[in-house]
This record gives sequence, C-alpha cells and structure tokens, in this order.
Amino acid sequence: MKAVIIGLFLLPAPASARMEDRTKELYDAAYADDLAAVKLILEESDQNVNVPYGKGEFSPLMPACRNGNLEMAELLVSKGADVSAADRYGAPVLEYVKMSSPGTYKRLRELIIKTAAGKKIELPVSWQFITLPDDMPYTAAATYDSILPPANMTDGEPKTAWAGKTGDELWVFVNYGTSSMTVTNGYNKTPKLFKANNRVKRMAVSIWAAAHFGGDVTEIAKGFRVTRLTPDHVITLKDSGAGQSFALPFDWEEIDKSYVKAPAALFKRGNFGDNELYDLYFTLRAEPLEAYPGSKYDDTCISELRAGGPWREEPRLRGEWVSAEGTDGKTLVFSTRENDRAFAAYRDGKPFLNGSWRMENGELLVETEGETSRYKPVVERIKYKFTLKLTDKDGKTEVYRQKPE
Repeated sequence: MKAVIIGLFLLPAPASARMEDRTKELYDAAYADDLAAVKLILEESDQNVNVPYGKGEFSPLMPACRNGNLEMAELLVSKGADVSAADRYGAPVLEYVKMSSPGTYKRLRELIIKTAAGKKIELPVSWQFITLPDDMPYTAAATYDSILPPANMTDGEPKTAWAGKTGDELWVFVNYGTSSMTVTNGYNKTPKLFKANNRVKRMAVSIWAAAHFGGDVTEIAKGFRVTRLTPDHVITLKDSGAGQSFALPFDWEEIDKSYVKAPAALFKRGNFGDNELYDLYFTLRAEPLEAYPGSKYDDTCISELRAGGPWREEPRLRGEWVSAEGTDGKTLVFSTRENDRAFAAYRDGKPFLNGSWRMENGELLVETEGETSRYKPVVERIKYKFTLKLTDKDGKTEVYRQKPE
C-alpha cells in the first residue's frame, strides 16, 4: 500500500490543476523580483504568461524588465511572452527596461529586439528618457553618469573630454540634414593622458527624435523622451588624437516622415493626452562598441564629437539681443521664462512687434499679428560672448549681440 501512495505523488498533476488561472500569482512574483517563485509557477502549471493583469493590464515581462532581471525575462520569453505587448496606457515592454546597469540594460533590450526580429514581429514605438542639465547651454547628454561630462565633447576645446565606459549611450543634438560627423578621439589634454585612457575603436551611431513635453523638468535639468529613427551605422576610428571625419549615410527625407509621426504615438496613449509638446529636435546617439586599451585606466574617452553645424539650441536664444549689423537699431527679446515663448521687438527702445516664437526642424519661427516669419538661426560663441545671426527666406541676414544680464 505504501508503494502505491508514493506512486500517486509522483504522477503528473491532473490537467485541471495545470490549467488553473495563476495570473495574479505570476504577476505578483514577477513584481516582487522572485525568480524562484516564477519558475515554480511555470513548472507547476500551464499558466499563460501573456494574460494582462490589473487596471494597467501589465504582463509579467514588464516588471521583470523594470527590475533588470535578465534571467526572469529570458524564462518568460522562452514560455512565449509577447515582446511587443503594451500596457493599458500604451507603454510597450521596451520602455520597462530601466537603466539599472549598462550591461543588463543592453542585454534586455537585445533580448526583446532579437526575439521580435526572429518572430518577424514589429515592435511598437518606444521611448527612452534622457536629461540635459540646464545650468549651461549643454548640447550633449549621456544615459549613465559619466566620469567626465558629455558636454566636454561639444565645447570646442580638444583638451577636455567625456570619459565613461564602452557600451555607454551618448546623445549629441543635431540639425536636420546632418550628413557628417567629426570625432577627436581619446583624452587629448596631454599625450600621456591620451595613452593612459581607452580610445574608441568602433562606434555605432544613429538618429533619434528628442521630444520635450510639459512637466519633463527637474530643479536642475530638462528631460527629453527619445525614440529611434534609423538603424545603427558603425564607424571605425583610428588610434589618433587628430580629428577624424565620417559621412553619415542617413536618408533625411525618410527620417523626417518618422520624426513627424513619433510624438503622435505618445499623444494616443491613455495617460498622455493632456501633455503639451514644447520642443522637438533631432539627436545623434553614439555608442562606443570597442576601444583601444589604455596603458593605465579603463575609462573610454572622446575629446570632441561634432555632427553637422552648431545645434540651434533653444535655450541659447533666450534673452535680449541688441543690434549689430543690418538691424536698424532693433532689439529682440525672447522670453527667458521656462515654457514661455513670448517674443518682442524694439526699435530705438520703442516696442513695435509682439508675438511668440518656437523652434521647428532647426528653424526659428516668429509669429506676430497673424504672420509667421521663418529664419535660419546661427548662434556663435566667441570666447564668452554670443552672436545671433538670423537669415530670412530671401537670404537677408541680421546680426545681434547678446546683451549681458
């Protein structure tokens, strides 16, 4: 009799038990980052890993990605987890991959992207979040904290450098139509520092849209949601501290079509409809893939990374600009208040135009009395002073100097 009883315990669970709905239990285990519990549930039952849970209609793969649990995500994917799923609000699985650590973050994203490609599944538009500190007119950002700041790559000074790690993500804001980039490799402060630190050997670059919405601000930074517009293009750099130029083979007409559609996907989300889009730019994402090894340090460095002409950064326009050339004693004032686009023009100290302004595809649009004027702006810095050049559609250029605060 004892042998019979033991044998009964060794039999597989009846079909009714294996088909038991354990959706909540599975989601709770994934949410709690309990890999052992997730494994046990999937071993004991035929639980569907794609049943949405709760008011947010989350799948277990979403908290697994948010927690940075690669093994759990791989297990769920092996059980058929839908890598193209989105929650009730429209946020896809890829947006749940948080930047917990560069290695895990990258492997989780690769898992989702490669799984989708293998199954010929089109992934929904997804966004990452980056920030630009607003204590100076930054034009570059990094996904992770850097040893030396990414703004050093765009300051025009080759003796300063960004320092981080291979696999980090760098973001340089660029203009529509950018067709080339120049890289000054390594840390060029001294020949000794150049050799002591890693230099980039291979780098992947791509163009992304960068959208700034109302509310995406902190006390010290402005936030941007970025989404991919092109595949990666890989370049190989020489082990040299001299500037190296590369063509960027991107189709800007096709990029522009995706760029216009990208924010519309966000506005369709159930929890995003009331947000206001303030700025929409292009940004170049650069990821060092491989490095020439340093003789002393494991930090990967880039002294300068420029793509196209100067970025028409909106914060640089803010303030008061006084007549220099071809402006007939005019003064222009672009509101310095955050998220305010008020514009005023004065001649000999007397106001004669009022309206609003905005940046669009690298152009400055000024709206006054029902009319819209378009200009190609160029802000140049000579030492610590800024000059603004505005060129209208007829090719006429006006030059202004920034009035000191």
